[in-house]
Order: sequence, then C-alpha cells, then structure tokens
Amino acid sequence: MKALLILSLLGIMAGCLALEGGQPPAKKSRKLINNQEVMMSKSSANAVFKRHRRSYDYFERLYTRIKSPLEIKKEQCENYWPCDQLSEWVGFYQAYQRYFGPV
Repeated sequence: MKALLILSLLGIMAGCLALEGGQPPAKKSRKLINNQEVMMSKSSANAVFKRHRRSYDYFERLYTRIKSPLEIKKEQCENYWPCDQLSEWVGFYQAYQRYFGPV
C-alpha cells in the first residue's frame, strides 16, 4: 500500500515537472487555425467526395437475368393458380410436387 502511494506521488511530481510555464505541452504545440484554411471550394470538395450512383445498369441487367432454380420454380407455381392456392394452404414444396413433380 505504501509503495502504491509513493509511486502515485512520484507520478504526480513527474507530471508537474513536465509542464513548462503552467501550460501542458499539447497546448503549446497547437496553433490557431484560420477559417480560410479550413474552408474549401465546392469544386474541390466534389473532387474529393464522389457521389454514389443510385443504380448500375450493367449489374441490374446481369442480376435480373440470373435467377436461382428455386426462384424460377416458385414463379412457375405462382403463375398456375391451383398451385398458388395450394401453396398458401400447405406450403410451396408440397404444392409444387403435387402439380409439377419433385423440387
């Protein structure tokens, strides 16, 4: 316990000795920044931050054409109204097997 007290006092003394002129070293190294140094023109800001496009036509065309086989089978069942009705009652898998065969 005494050792902890002595170490904490030594730490406080070292901190006090590190201060020069009553100000911490971090405050001495800071300088006042002008508003003109921080501000930038709109054109240079737009060059830094690029706007994201809302849609990429290439990927939209690519991914809408590629569907999983299960998705195709679900659409096939939805287009045939007896299968669609039965899928609401018993589920897609059983309805598809009843009308079109194994999934």
